[in-house]
Amino acid sequence: MLAVPVRNYVPVCDAETGYQVTVEPASTVRDVSRRLGIPEQEVKLIMVEGVAASWDSVLSGNERVALFPPVGGG
Repeated sequence: MLAVPVRNYVPVCDAETGYQVTVEPASTVRDVSRRLGIPEQEVKLIMVEGVAASWDSVLSGNERVALFPPVGGG
């Protein structure tokens, strides 16, 4: 599931169920983001299975990936 304002990049993404993507073995979070057209600067926090991750985190399959945008305010 992707929890980014991906509606800007993946209009068919459902806010509740996310968007399922099939990727090649050993793909990284960066690979998935690029495939979906989500610019890295639009993402502040990456989670894989609820644990903080990085762009280079390798996916083994069936993980839930969440990409969160920077939050403004004060």
